[in-house]
Amino acid sequence: MKKLLLLVTVLLTTVVAQAQVWWGYFNESDFEVLDTSIGLGTPVPFMTGIYIPGNHEQVGSATVKAVRVYIVNGVSSTISDMKVWISKTLPTTLSDADYVQSITESLKDGANEFTLTTPFAVNNQAFYIGYYFNSSNSFPVRCGGEDASNAFLISSPGNMEWSDLYGNGFGKLAFQILVDGATFNNDCASITDFAPMVAGPGQDVEVPVKISNGGGNDITNISYTVSVNGKTSEEKTINTPSISLNGTRQVNLIVTTLPEEGEFTYTITITKVNGNPNTSKNPSASGTIATIANLKTFPRNVLIEEFTTEYCGYCPDAAAGLHSFMTSNPDLASRVAVVCHHAGYYTDWLTVDASERYTWFYGGGGTYAPAFMYDRFAWDGKTPVVSRGGYKESVETRIAEASYANVNLTANFNEDKSAINVTADCERGWNFSSTPARITLFLTEDNIKAHSQSGGGSSFVHQHVLRSVNDTWGEVLNWSGNNASCNFTFNLDSSWKKEDLKVVAIISGYDSSDVTNCVVENAAVAVPGTDTGINGYSVDNVRETGRYSLDGRQMTAPQRGLNIVRMSDGSIKKVIVK
Repeated sequence: MKKLLLLVTVLLTTVVAQAQVWWGYFNESDFEVLDTSIGLGTPVPFMTGIYIPGNHEQVGSATVKAVRVYIVNGVSSTISDMKVWISKTLPTTLSDADYVQSITESLKDGANEFTLTTPFAVNNQAFYIGYYFNSSNSFPVRCGGEDASNAFLISSPGNMEWSDLYGNGFGKLAFQILVDGATFNNDCASITDFAPMVAGPGQDVEVPVKISNGGGNDITNISYTVSVNGKTSEEKTINTPSISLNGTRQVNLIVTTLPEEGEFTYTITITKVNGNPNTSKNPSASGTIATIANLKTFPRNVLIEEFTTEYCGYCPDAAAGLHSFMTSNPDLASRVAVVCHHAGYYTDWLTVDASERYTWFYGGGGTYAPAFMYDRFAWDGKTPVVSRGGYKESVETRIAEASYANVNLTANFNEDKSAINVTADCERGWNFSSTPARITLFLTEDNIKAHSQSGGGSSFVHQHVLRSVNDTWGEVLNWSGNNASCNFTFNLDSSWKKEDLKVVAIISGYDSSDVTNCVVENAAVAVPGTDTGINGYSVDNVRETGRYSLDGRQMTAPQRGLNIVRMSDGSIKKVIVK
């Protein structure tokens, strides 16, 4: 296979049969998670499709009346010879399909709807359905959202055999079918398990869960309970972002932790959707929350890593988008560190060995550029590498997560400026990583004039380029209690412009068997020889930011008995008020 490149459930009372509904693994809300396009980097014909298994719960007894194809902005005018196809087996070529219909309607950017000349009765059989087309655009296939099984099949006749892109981070094919007589459990919400968390005893914790709609009615509010140690809380009701059929959204649900220390399993159950009983087959989600007294947390700085090379024609647009985000959001930018790896789509004269080794984070699928990592956090649970350009949303999401480690960084030139001496003083609130915590130090350089940047013009300038690193996967920190220090010296190449050098430090875990278990806990930046940069939290001016009773209720003033007080540095104190 050629390498793919990247551009940028509740029942009312009975099962309800829908007269006609647009159905698909893809939902328009998926564009809010990922909206991108892929191709082979050169104009070729494509066949794309999805697979619907036999006896499908929703569409098995339905009839397919039409299809909806989403076309990339600016690409509709480049498309010719579009055809819709249906087949009970995956066709090697278009002529092998059971049903082929040529599209004569004019195409437009965005959603295009085509009525089938001969409607297809599913009759509970398995089938494939999709579309074929030619395009003079090198990246014409639109996709979005998170990966889903059976949701994105692609081939290029004569160039690339069929490939199932599930697990490669490209999301779902932007494609839907109009079905008549589909059956749904209206108001039907399912929920996925959540990752382990840590909090203070008796705290209200925002637990992020993914809620999916398997019903014909949009989800706009849910009711839920929380169970732990055999006890179930009172039902809570909250409004949610609108979640339409087959859509999935992340929703933060409040869980009040137990007042004692320990690690406990909490189960969240969605009891109602839109005020109606939830009869989803997957109404509950579980996860562990460790409660630790005097838990200290720190404000988070975010590491953005970009994969880019001079061969990548779409990378200049990604770089411009990142620059625009940084200049338009100075408050967020002051909490962001950026490192660019010249790898992912070939290599170039700025590639270093560590950057090539970091393509391991793609998770075994094809590599591509431009691509990004935010704190090496795996948004889809499979790989931290994403194609998204949603810089602001991603950074805000990560900043909202409390950090359990802190790093203060200093960097100074030696006497003849041939080297930079670095000291990183680290602190942790608890043993936050399942693997030994490590510190990685990057040396980057800005304002490097490109040799020949595809799509960038003759004046393109590279920023945040990785020049050197203390160790690819970081140096294991030797903690003394909750403190550790690291010293390192970067020897400088005479061609590097000293005024454009920065040192970036990150604290993270590293699990050589799991790309999702290497999350960055915090970051810092230092400009050698100056006080400029992004550093860890200062202990000055610590103040009270919240006060809670033992059962987790927030108080507006001190009350008699044990008060749990959260401080502005993230620490938690127990105060007895007489």
